Amino acid sequence: MLERIPEKFEMKSLTGGNALNSFLHLEYCPELTGVDIALAGVPFDLATSNRPGTKLGPKYLRSRVYKGCKVDEVLDINIGDKLKIVDTGDFKLMGGYLLDAFALITEQTKRILDAGATPVIVGGDHSITFPELAAYYQVYGPMAMIHFDSHLDTGMYQMCPTKEIYTHGNPFSNAMRKGYLDGSHTIQIGIRTGSPKMNDEYTKEYQREILSAKELHAISYEEAGERIRNKVGNLPCLVTFDIDFLDPVYAPGTGTPVTGGFSVYDAMMILENALPGLNIVGADLVEVEPFYDPAETTAIAANNILAKLVSCIAYNKLMEKEKA
Repeated sequence: MLERIPEKFEMKSLTGGNALNSFLHLEYCPELTGVDIALAGVPFDLATSNRPGTKLGPKYLRSRVYKGCKVDEVLDINIGDKLKIVDTGDFKLMGGYLLDAFALITEQTKRILDAGATPVIVGGDHSITFPELAAYYQVYGPMAMIHFDSHLDTGMYQMCPTKEIYTHGNPFSNAMRKGYLDGSHTIQIGIRTGSPKMNDEYTKEYQREILSAKELHAISYEEAGERIRNKVGNLPCLVTFDIDFLDPVYAPGTGTPVTGGFSVYDAMMILENALPGLNIVGADLVEVEPFYDPAETTAIAANNILAKLVSCIAYNKLMEKEKA
């Protein structure tokens, strides 16, 4: 006969926090003292141009966790109790006010950085990376960036070079114009949209590198990792991952899906070959749209990629601690 679960039963994670509704079953901890890696949600999609709903991405991914991030078999690490990795909750934002929300995103990203933790932020639409970069710039100066996407997200600048426009389609043209990004250490990966002529002019101006989907499909994971590492160098680097880097077969739940993309395995292998040893000071994962994810396919993909990002950052931190 099955025993009745006690009324006061509470599901706990290995770290002692409540395991329900947190990223990767991590401890929920709004305080940042002693934290090594802080995950945070940014429920924001005011800058979306196509399907709305990505503001629900953080809540959705917290409720659809199938694995944690304490062990990574491929990187051969067991984070265990060696690092303090937490879910610090959602950023507090002003609904309906885009520029005010951006200011709050910058402020709260900077709070994590000032505490000595590495932010891993879950959106939300891709516009949030622009105010994140404003915070990183205050600490590190011009940043390197590894950008996984099907879109360049440098739109509008070519059409309106003198007017400031903020959408999820132009965070990086804005960031380069403001000086937050060092284009000579920025690589955009998996791109399969946009005008070649406009891209060539913009690429020459800012010295960014584009590794198109067509090129990426034709090379090995090791070659892709080498291209990324050579471009980024030793600069402080942000990794930003738009879920539509994946083919819609693997990630239908997104606002602007583009065919001809990549599998979850492709993404994880590229991350494993590129990120270890780099100076990764932050990451984000954006554009998960729950309403177009009927079989939770996107949630499974996104949570596995999120776990891999956290594992790679943790791996680098553990290697640095060993050197010290």
